[in-house]
Amino acid sequence: MGSDNLEETLGQALRLLESAVHHHRRSALASASAELPVDGEAVAGWVARLVLRAERDVIWSLPEVTGEDHARLVGQTLAQLAGKGVRTRMLCPPAVIRGAAWQRSVGTVARLEVRVFEGVRQELVVVDGAAVIAPDASPGEPGGSRASMIQNSTVADMLHQLLCGMWDTAQRPMRPLSFEGGARGRVLREVLTLMAEGYKDDAAARKLGLSVRTYRRYVADIMRDLQVESRFQAGVRAVRAGLMESDLE
Repeated sequence: MGSDNLEETLGQALRLLESAVHHHRRSALASASAELPVDGEAVAGWVARLVLRAERDVIWSLPEVTGEDHARLVGQTLAQLAGKGVRTRMLCPPAVIRGAAWQRSVGTVARLEVRVFEGVRQELVVVDGAAVIAPDASPGEPGGSRASMIQNSTVADMLHQLLCGMWDTAQRPMRPLSFEGGARGRVLREVLTLMAEGYKDDAAARKLGLSVRTYRRYVADIMRDLQVESRFQAGVRAVRAGLMESDLE
């Protein structure tokens, strides 16, 4: 199965599971959910407290960082998990990882494993393979910012397998390319764009005002870091890893 087909399949599975979690919360957990906070910041704090109970493993899909306070809370939570020796995996869309708030508060956390995945649409967490934390942010519904903890082992196992499948197909952020500032960072992005558009080396070098030798050195560095064999593959992988805007798709 190709990576595009796998990503589509995982997206479909996530939508089905999101629906199951939503209906589960409305039925079996209705009374418990009624006691949970409905304010967005309160939900974030509630999720953080539950995540901090982890002793072994956390896998967490985070579709957005709403601001500096949210990023700081997530970063502090992840730092405490790292201090406890808990393995923590974060799945985020590329835009989250590119954000300044993420870089200041979360990007400095040691031993944090992060991968980028465009299909992350809902915040879901599995703690030690058991508890599922699912903030339900369906717009226009009463209690739309509530969160639920589901300890049903069948649902937890399904979600754990789904998130692990997303993790396996997600891309690692290419930090040397994506977060490097200044003139070199701009040139790297321009080189990536021209590679993806199929420019010949001499034409691309001339467009960027570089020598062909210098341009080819940039190309070699990019292809090595992205672990690809063609210029077009480099452009596609760079988009999926969040290094470029997704105008190639």
